[in-house]
Amino acid sequence: MVLSSVFCCATIYERDESAYATSWKAACSSPSKTKLYHVPKPLPWVQPQDVQDMLWRRHVYNNAFISLRRVFKEEFEKYENNEGLEELKRLEREELDRLLDANNKRNEANAIERAEREKVKAEALRLKILEDIEKTLEKEDEDIQKREIEVQEAIRLSANFVTKYNLEEKILEALENPTVFDFAIDLEGKKFYLDEPDKYILGLPKVQKGRSYDRTRVRKVEAVNPVA
Repeated sequence: MVLSSVFCCATIYERDESAYATSWKAACSSPSKTKLYHVPKPLPWVQPQDVQDMLWRRHVYNNAFISLRRVFKEEFEKYENNEGLEELKRLEREELDRLLDANNKRNEANAIERAEREKVKAEALRLKILEDIEKTLEKEDEDIQKREIEVQEAIRLSANFVTKYNLEEKILEALENPTVFDFAIDLEGKKFYLDEPDKYILGLPKVQKGRSYDRTRVRKVEAVNPVA
């Protein structure tokens, strides 16, 4: 951008050198002493402090503009005969190379830091996965032990199961050991079991008549010793 401005101003300078010098001198000249620190009388609707502030800002702007003109003139004189153009290009290339090297070094440092962070995260993830696997294995071991106990209990109880292989034996055992699971209960919650039935029915079975076989009517009478 500065170089294009230099070329543009060089063309203007070649067209009218005298006019450029005159305008340059007029722009760089400082105001007269009578107007340098003169503060114009403010208008009725303008505050005096606002006028002073604007005057100060104008002086700052003029000084900055004069400094820029001086720098521009020095650069123009330096590159007027294209003698410093190659030097400028060389400086730009060196600066670009320096910036690229700095960027590469920064990228390498960031890559190393990123690799370290990823390594730490991977290690933490590995430990977490191992911990989860260990917990899962412990839970599975507990389930296996519980299932083994259940299976052993089922095997122990299966010794009395009726299967097609011991069906005849179980039938004979049931006939030899008849069991009655019926019982009566009275209002007090007492249970009355029937007598053990006969192994084999001999003759006709007994027929219940009225409440003669009602076990709830059977009560044991305890002997009471008379008081002397």
